[in-house]
Parts: sequence; structure tokens; C-alpha cells
Amino acid sequence: MSWIFFIISALSRNSDVTKNSPLPALDSLPCMPPISSGINAEYGGFGNLGMHACRYFTRAGARVIGIVEKDCSLVNPEGIDPKALEDWVIETGSVRGFPGAQETDKELLFEPCDLLVPCAVEKVINCDNVNKIQAKIVVEGANCTMTPLAYEMLLKRNILVIPDLLVNSGSVCSSYFEWLKNMKHVSFGRLTFKYMRESNEHLLNSVQTSIESLFNTDCHITPSDEFTARMSGASEKDFVNSGLSYTVEGTVNSVLETVKKEGLGLDVRQACYSLAMAKIVKTYATAGYTFT
Repeated sequence: MSWIFFIISALSRNSDVTKNSPLPALDSLPCMPPISSGINAEYGGFGNLGMHACRYFTRAGARVIGIVEKDCSLVNPEGIDPKALEDWVIETGSVRGFPGAQETDKELLFEPCDLLVPCAVEKVINCDNVNKIQAKIVVEGANCTMTPLAYEMLLKRNILVIPDLLVNSGSVCSSYFEWLKNMKHVSFGRLTFKYMRESNEHLLNSVQTSIESLFNTDCHITPSDEFTARMSGASEKDFVNSGLSYTVEGTVNSVLETVKKEGLGLDVRQACYSLAMAKIVKTYATAGYTFT
């Protein structure tokens, strides 16, 4: 989730937002309402998307204070433990009765929070309820979580919306990586695992031999747990996570540059569309096609 914190930092001058983010903040972009230290997030849905979003936001330093599911809504101002809730759902099949939060009849969609992350239903935010939204930032986890008119109304209220085509693009990227692997019929790293491990073993032996020769004494070098885990090179999971981070963070950088270049303020969605159209035009021009 670091790239989402990257967008928040880029569009806010409050440095407290990014104290847990591994990415640097940008400046000189339009201001938005300040975000308090210790970001509070509410989620609409706790399926695959909502569950993983909760997990990664929590790791990045946010606090999950509310979750809306089809049969029950949970709230805990001190924070809901995503892993504990995941285990509870696996065991019981529902979020209902989870001991780490209180069930509530409140419409959490309209409660005050820093981040609102709708992860399930389309058009859950529309012109009939958009004025009730009290979140400072809306992160569209699911596709089409708000109508176009609701989006425009949120922009007029100076509420940042990080659009679906940017937020959940990671799933498409991962599918692309899977397609590449299937096309080659070889898993990532399969051709290099053994070579990498032997190379690292030779490296350790070389260091050990050099120390023994220099000090004229026996020496045994034991690799750390972290080094041992990486001796065989990157796993398939490492490859996918690395490629995914590189792709999405690069895209976020391009979108933010487009926001600044075209003076789009908080309209990140328009920046995504503009960037996409520019790439299409460039591809057609490079291929020698002409527009009529």
C-alpha cells in the first residue's frame, strides 16, 4: 500500500501522513484537508480485496476502525486486527460475533474517517448520499464504487478520490505476470535458483578462506537467517511482488507528474485517462498509423 500513501503524501503538505511510508513526499501540488497522524480507515467489504487492503494498510501504519459486511458492521476506535478477523471469518464464515470489535447499526460509510475504502458494491456512493461522506480520502478498491456525478461532487468538496483503475490495477498486473509464465512454461527463477545458491556459497567460502589466510586461524562463517533465505535467489513470490511494486509505483509517479503538468488539482482520475490516451497516441504514432 506504499504507493497509496505516496499519493496521499504528494497531495498533502502534512508530513505526519507519510511517517510510515517508504516513499518520499512530493510538494508543490494543490493542498487538501490535513490528515492526522495515525490514519483511521473504514472498509466496505472484507472479501479478498478488503481483507488484503486491511492487512497492508495496517502494516503501513493505518488503523482500521470500521468494516462493513453484508450481514454485519464492525467498529473499534482502537483498531481492528485484520489477521484476527481473517482467522475468525475462516473459522465461522462470518464477521458476526468477532470479539475484537463491536457490532453496530450505524452506516459506517458516512462516519468520519481519514480513508474510506469501498471494496465490494458498485455505485455505493451516488448523488443521493455523496453529501453524507465525511472521509478525507476515498480509495476505490472495487470497480465503479461511485457514479460520475458523485465523483465530481466529491472533488468540489476538496475530497481526494484515488480511482479504481489505479488502485486495483495490481490484480491485472499480476495476471499479466502469470500469463508470461504460462507462455514460457517455466516458473520464474527456475533456471537460476541452483546457480544463485552455489554462487552465494562460493562467496561465503571465499570470504572465509581470505580471513583464515589473513589471520592464520580457523574461521567458520555462518550466514544469517535473512541471507540464507535469499541464497537461492528470488522466489516466484519475490519476483511477482518486485515486478508489481515496480510497475504500480512507476505508474503512480507518471500519474502524479500528469497531475502537476496539466494542473488537474485533485482530479487523479482525469490524470489517469490523460496518461492512458497519451500512451495510445504515442503507440499509434510509433507504429506509423494516422488518425482520421
